[in-house]
Amino acid sequence: MEKITMDYLPAPIRERLLSGTLPESTLTEEDKDRCPLCGGCGVILFRDEEGTERGKRCICAIKAANERRIARSGLSSMVKALTFESWQAVEPWQKHLRELCESYAHNPEGWLVLSGRPGTGKTHLCTAVCSELMQQGREVRYLLWRDFATRAKSLTTDADAYEELLKPLKATPVLYVDDLFKTGRGQPPTAGDVNLAFELLNDRYNDPSLITILSSELTINAMVRIDEALASRIAERSRGHYADLTGRANWRLRQ
Repeated sequence: MEKITMDYLPAPIRERLLSGTLPESTLTEEDKDRCPLCGGCGVILFRDEEGTERGKRCICAIKAANERRIARSGLSSMVKALTFESWQAVEPWQKHLRELCESYAHNPEGWLVLSGRPGTGKTHLCTAVCSELMQQGREVRYLLWRDFATRAKSLTTDADAYEELLKPLKATPVLYVDDLFKTGRGQPPTAGDVNLAFELLNDRYNDPSLITILSSELTINAMVRIDEALASRIAERSRGHYADLTGRANWRLRQ
C-alpha cells in the first residue's frame, strides 16, 4: 500500500482518522458535510502492524472519480435513466435477463457479456450493472468501442500516447465496453480492430480479479470466425454470465 503523508491535514481530522473514531468535539460545521470515513481528504488513513502511517483511496473518492468520468463521457443522463427499476420485463426472457444481470451486479465474478441484435436491452442492463458497481465503490470506466477504436488506431504511431490511452483501461477494476466490434458501416472489424481488442482484453483476461462487461451485436460464435483466440477468452471468462439475444425482437421497433 502506498504510504500517505498526513502533514497537510488539520490536526483534529488527522487525529480522528488515525484513531478510527469521530469524536463530535472535533467536528466543525464544515467537517459535518465531509465524508465521515476520510474527513474529506479522499484517503482512508491507518497504521499498520509496525505503526507506519498508511492510506488507501476512500470510497467517496472512487465514487467522485466515477461521476467525473461519466460526466465527461456524456453518460450522466443515461446512467440515471437506464436502471434495473426502469427495465420493462414484459416477457419471460426479459425477466430472466434482468435476474441474470442483477445477480452479477451483486456478486460480480468473471465477465458479463450480452450479445445479439440491437434493441434488446444490452446497453440498458450493462449500464444498470455499472451503476450498481459504482454504488458499491468500485472504480468503473466506460468506452464506446467505435469511438475508442478510432482514437486508439490514430495513435499507433505515437507509442507514448497509445500507451497512455490503453494503460488505465487494461488495469481498471471494472471496464464496460459497449458495442464491441461495431464499425458503424456494417462492415466486419478490421485487423486493426481485432489486434486492439485482443491487446486490451487479453491483459484483463490474464488478471481474473478484473471485472469486464461487454455488449456486442456479434455473438461469441460470430467472434470465433473473426478471431478464435479472442473469442475463446471471452467465452471462458463469461461462462455463466453470457446471454445471446439474437432471436429476440428489437424492443425499439415494437408498435
